[in-house]
Amino acid sequence: MYKKRTSNSLTSRLAFLFTIAMLFFLLITNVFVYWATMQLVYRHQHQLLQSKADVITNEISEDLSTHSKLNEVHLRQMLSKFVNEYQAVSLFNGDGTEIITVKGSKWRPESISDIEKVFEPESYFIIQMRAFRDDRTFSVPGFAKPLRLEMFEDAKPLNHFIRILLLILGTASVGAIVISGVGGYFLSRFGLRPLNRLMTEIYEMKAASLSPRLSLQSTAQEITALTDAFNGLLDRIEAALAKQKQFVSDASHELRTPLTIIDGYLRLLDRWGKDEVEIREEAIQAMKQECGRLFHLVDDLLLLAKMEEGTAAAETLEVQDLEPLLEEVQQAWSSAFPAHLKLVCKWESPLVIAMDREKFRRLLDIFLDNARKYTDEGEVRLTAYKQEKQVHIVVEDTGIGIDEKEIPFLFERFYRVDKSRNRQKGGSGLGLAIAKTIIEMHRGEVTVCRAEQGGTVIHIVLPGYG
Repeated sequence: MYKKRTSNSLTSRLAFLFTIAMLFFLLITNVFVYWATMQLVYRHQHQLLQSKADVITNEISEDLSTHSKLNEVHLRQMLSKFVNEYQAVSLFNGDGTEIITVKGSKWRPESISDIEKVFEPESYFIIQMRAFRDDRTFSVPGFAKPLRLEMFEDAKPLNHFIRILLLILGTASVGAIVISGVGGYFLSRFGLRPLNRLMTEIYEMKAASLSPRLSLQSTAQEITALTDAFNGLLDRIEAALAKQKQFVSDASHELRTPLTIIDGYLRLLDRWGKDEVEIREEAIQAMKQECGRLFHLVDDLLLLAKMEEGTAAAETLEVQDLEPLLEEVQQAWSSAFPAHLKLVCKWESPLVIAMDREKFRRLLDIFLDNARKYTDEGEVRLTAYKQEKQVHIVVEDTGIGIDEKEIPFLFERFYRVDKSRNRQKGGSGLGLAIAKTIIEMHRGEVTVCRAEQGGTVIHIVLPGYG
């Protein structure tokens, strides 16, 4: 059983990421709430200060209109009615001389010592202000010069409220982060239950039995897709293992046949070949032939394994003209064909492809050799041409042909259409499998079909260049 909880588990990571996301969200939200609250509170308080200043100027104007004389005692009594404990108001005449100043009991002169800390309605800020200020000039009948009213209010009570708000936001944020972390962890565990069940099933699988498939126990699209992908992987692994078992079985059978023959002739030599020259010569020739078959089979197996591992495919394919290779193949195989069988080679220029020359020669040799072996009379035709951006190579013979039912299995290892006939013709049964691998290495495709005259047509399509 696997360990479900680790320090680097997906549940912990999701909970951590959820907590970080919540932290950033709360940080941005709290900054906005803090700034917006100060804007609203400060502006509202400034508007109240302006309204109070309007009332005071109106009262002073009406009073002076009636009495036409500034009475300091009367002004102090009137202003004291409007000024609260955190405010201060001053009245100046036209030349700037102070007439009277009234201060609240909790007014702090240091609150206006730093002019940058005094609220200005046009400013946008986040830091706290020390005071509010309203300054206005108004005319009074009977006075040659207008009077000026200057009113301040200490922002200490509002700043105390804002600090409480900041404390509340901070405390709520810490609580929200803790809750989101714990809640995110348990929600992640709940959400990942289908994945945990899937992992449990995977760990309970045994290498000896890959037939069972994962069950679809979740309606989540991602889990369903993961289950399907894993089941598909099991299908491919099982198919590969079955193919490997079949390959081992076929290879063992192919190796056993020549070894059995060699063993039989060795026994024959041991019994009668010591004194009889004819038996000795026959046994030696037969064993040499079977040893050649064994070496050829082993070479084919090694080459096929090398190409399927990707070693050969990793080699660089060079873009080159195919015509010199076709000429070489034509010259080499023309003399190898018997008198009753004709080799016809035709191609059209240009034929430029990306290829490994040695392996491509092996490819053409395999198809021409098969065509020669299984064609008793007539001709074998090798044709190459370019159509659009692809190069086509066609090998056609007038031989015995292949049953259409056999074509899908033709490129499998050790597959033989007519086993008795193939034994007589020789070969390891790996040639077409090697040819298919070489074609795939060159990013090409191959198809096989029966010819109209009864033979076989091999059609190779490769990407062209130039």
